[in-house]
Amino acid sequence: MNRMQGTNDFDNSWNRLILNFYWIIVLAVLIAEVAALLMTSSYQLSDLPGVLVNKLGLPSILQLAIMGSCEFMIPRLKRVGAYLIILAGTALSAVLIAADPTVDGIKYSLLLPMMISLFYDQQRKLIFALSANIVALAAFYAIHPRPLQFGAVYDLAAFAVIMLGAFIILCGLLRRGKEVSRHLSKAIQSEQDLLIRTVIMDRQTKFDALTDLYNHKTFHEYLDNLVAQSDQHGLPLQLAIIDIDNFKKVNDTFGHAVGDVILQRVAQIIKQSLSTSDDIAARYGGEEFAIIFTDKLPEQSLGNIEVIRTQIEALSHHEMNGKCVTVSVGLASYRSGAGRTALFSEADSMLYAAKRGGKNRTVTELQPSAV
Repeated sequence: MNRMQGTNDFDNSWNRLILNFYWIIVLAVLIAEVAALLMTSSYQLSDLPGVLVNKLGLPSILQLAIMGSCEFMIPRLKRVGAYLIILAGTALSAVLIAADPTVDGIKYSLLLPMMISLFYDQQRKLIFALSANIVALAAFYAIHPRPLQFGAVYDLAAFAVIMLGAFIILCGLLRRGKEVSRHLSKAIQSEQDLLIRTVIMDRQTKFDALTDLYNHKTFHEYLDNLVAQSDQHGLPLQLAIIDIDNFKKVNDTFGHAVGDVILQRVAQIIKQSLSTSDDIAARYGGEEFAIIFTDKLPEQSLGNIEVIRTQIEALSHHEMNGKCVTVSVGLASYRSGAGRTALFSEADSMLYAAKRGGKNRTVTELQPSAV
């Protein structure tokens, strides 16, 4: 449904452009006829009314009638709008030929609707344009052969061959256009597939598959970069290392599948509790997580960590018969020039201090906290 709607919208936009083009042709022909009459002195005064009617009046009325009908019908008959546009081109060409059949090459204006049909990129519309032209030619020749200036059968055959040749060439252009479109679509699809694979591979190399947090390697890349920014620009930086208490007991008692569920839920709490998108959370390894807080006061980072710790403590797990897990946290602030190793070592030491102090607590240089 959406594809058909998109095709209809595309055709409607072309319909409007082609109608505008037709209006320009009608106006240009009218101006040319007026100019030709003004520059021609061969007409007798008594012939002037007839000339004005036959050369200007009647053809102009017919052309305006054709264009007015198109303007009225096409918005209301959108499904056949393209066919009406092609038919209008044939009708306008027929009026031009009938109005002044002595103009050299005027009959070749019948090729116009065939070329117009290319804009719709469908061979059946080109066939319709050729059919409309054949009907127009047959009608002219049946009524009176002179308007088309076919003084001999040879002339009629030559024009028919030219029209058929144009039809074959235009069919070839349509097929070539479709081939180019297919190749372009394949190229675009290949580029999209490559982009998707690149994104997937990039995600696989940067994220932990179980928790959807950054992995160990990516964590250290970010930490190195942020430490460099802190040294150069004084960017405030804190590092928190979080360890799930007694996680081995969880695996031994309830199994590793339950342990994976616990890791996912702890990771989800960490991810949802970060106060800004500038903070970086990662699964450091096993049951350990790490968070890099950027552009914050140490008190703000401590408050964020305590929110995470208490939320983890409050969450019960039905896989563990309603029991909860707790985490211990070491939180350290970076001192300019100290380097990444010193920051990580300090946070790790505070984590072990939290473990020795009874677990389920955060230890920082500010003030140790506990349940």
